[in-house]
Amino acid sequence: MSKIEKKNRRRKSHAERERIKAKKAASGASYTSAQSGTAHRHPGPEIGQVDGSGFGVDRQADMQTASALIGACVAKCQPCQASLADKVLAGDRLVIASLAGTVYSLLPSSGAACSPATRRFHAVAHDTRRPGYGPAVLAAVEELSAEDLEALLEDTLDLWAAAAGTAPAAEAGDPRQEAAAEEDAHRYAAASGTAYLMSAGIDQLLSLEEVQGLVEHAEKSAVSGDPVVCFLCDEPIDVTAEPEVHVGVSTRTLAVDGRALDTVHPVWTHPGCGRTRIWPWPELMAERQRRGLYVAPEDRQPEKPTAPAGTRNADYTRFGVARQPGGGMVPLVLVEPGEPDEYGIEGYLAARLSEGFKPVDLSGSQPFPVLDGWHLRCERGRMVSLMRAGGGAWYRQEGGYATPGNWRQAARQRKALFLVVPAGTVGDRQGDEWLAAVSRAAEAGHVLGGLVAVRGTLS
Repeated sequence: MSKIEKKNRRRKSHAERERIKAKKAASGASYTSAQSGTAHRHPGPEIGQVDGSGFGVDRQADMQTASALIGACVAKCQPCQASLADKVLAGDRLVIASLAGTVYSLLPSSGAACSPATRRFHAVAHDTRRPGYGPAVLAAVEELSAEDLEALLEDTLDLWAAAAGTAPAAEAGDPRQEAAAEEDAHRYAAASGTAYLMSAGIDQLLSLEEVQGLVEHAEKSAVSGDPVVCFLCDEPIDVTAEPEVHVGVSTRTLAVDGRALDTVHPVWTHPGCGRTRIWPWPELMAERQRRGLYVAPEDRQPEKPTAPAGTRNADYTRFGVARQPGGGMVPLVLVEPGEPDEYGIEGYLAARLSEGFKPVDLSGSQPFPVLDGWHLRCERGRMVSLMRAGGGAWYRQEGGYATPGNWRQAARQRKALFLVVPAGTVGDRQGDEWLAAVSRAAEAGHVLGGLVAVRGTLS
């Protein structure tokens, strides 16, 4: 072999190592697994092949990938969850029918936090006495759209992972430990055994000490005989007996000595009265009026006229590439509602924070926040939906949006920056005007979103 051939081979070998290193960094996998295309090994429950005859079909379902996926969920390994979930979703739907039917046939209810698709499936899976039960379960799964199938799988995996047990204790600084802490960030357990479920976004309005103070206030009020009261039924909440109490907040602007003062009020609710959330004060008062509860005269809301029938303005969706504060580029998706929130900017902020979106600093001085449990779904390079674990599709585009080539190239790192802005922020502005408008909105704290995973196919 000549010196030139040896030099070229060394260059090729070096380039291959760099490619594998980049793939490893993007996937979180080891060198060997990145090279071979396999994921980490996370032992899951031993699930044998499923005989399809009970579901009315003449085939067997191999459950090995599903078992490994459950193991990845227990270990909270997000790269493996993403890759293995894609394989299960693209495979035989008999696998998901078996997984979901096994757990939801046993549960008396689907759970308040599950997706609408899961609630519909539970109605079929729980009725084990009906003739043709197995075929009906498989048919219910086969009729689901891609987004609803993914939502059902997410909810099912939560139950399987909980039943399979927790992963071994992680060391300090382990990403699995940080992910678990983030997952439980909004749940506070009191000495009485009651769980206080705090609204997503509450950490943007109250400090940790103030949130803990709310729990202490509820416990002390129960002891003193003056319990906290549910804002949506006006009945007291016995925090010594309730297994769970929901705690949201309401934002309100008051005029004090000629100055506008922003205030935050706790909103206590029974779980059955409504999900925990952040409320703008006018919307909270309107909801109380709708339920026939007392509202002070100065807080009564005028009845909103019925909107005339017709087409609403379409949402704007834009694609770009943004520079991350720590270096490197990340694909960007920006969505602007076509219609303003009926409660104005306060309603927009309250709704988005309650859904889990976070304020995004676009100045480059702060890292982009991460939205755990959220991901963009692409099909052949077209963006079709934004999914939230347990909540189904937050955003869906029938047929998908075509994405630019540089966006798809950046998305191969399997993450993207998803941003939402209030209606009227950008519109049809182009070039520098578009960027300036988004920057102004970010400075005002009106750009919400964060980094999400990217799933599906990019080509």
